Amino acid sequence: MSKKEGTELVHPVLARQHADFLHKYFSNASKEELLDAFLNHLRKEHTLTDAEVNSLLAEFKQHEETLLPINIFNTDALSSLEAITKYLKENKHLTYHQIAVVLKRDDRTIWTTYTKARKKMLAHFHLLPSKYVVPAALFAERKLSVLETLAHYLRETLKLSLHDIAVLLNRDDRTIWTVCSRARKKLGGAA
Repeated sequence: MSKKEGTELVHPVLARQHADFLHKYFSNASKEELLDAFLNHLRKEHTLTDAEVNSLLAEFKQHEETLLPINIFNTDALSSLEAITKYLKENKHLTYHQIAVVLKRDDRTIWTTYTKARKKMLAHFHLLPSKYVVPAALFAERKLSVLETLAHYLRETLKLSLHDIAVLLNRDDRTIWTVCSRARKKLGGAA
């Protein structure tokens, strides 16, 4: 067997046998049984306490709760920040403080933004499943505007075309080009 950085690598045949065993053992297990097995593994093999496991689960849940479907931005009625705040408050049931923590903004700013959004758009978001989601924590970075951050993420991370971004956000192609160009300049890239 070969060694890499002082640790033994698992032989491919053993790895395959282990994978086959796990598949056979867990193929009929319920979600609860799988979760219990995983939690026991974390406790025994990684010597995590129950508090550490709970903290990890809470962190994962917080991260999972703060994914934003792209369709919330497809409205003319709200600004991007208003759409984010309204979605997190009404659909994810986060408090003003929780939203402020995720977006790294003042609680009063979030309250004001949500109040304005609620006046502009009384109905809750009723969204179809979205192909794309954006992490809300992305908007904590204040170097770019909310729309610049969103467009830059869609362009650079998800590799969408300017036209596709414009369609998703219900904006003109030229607006998206301008926003992406501004974001690139602010981040020090070539125009």
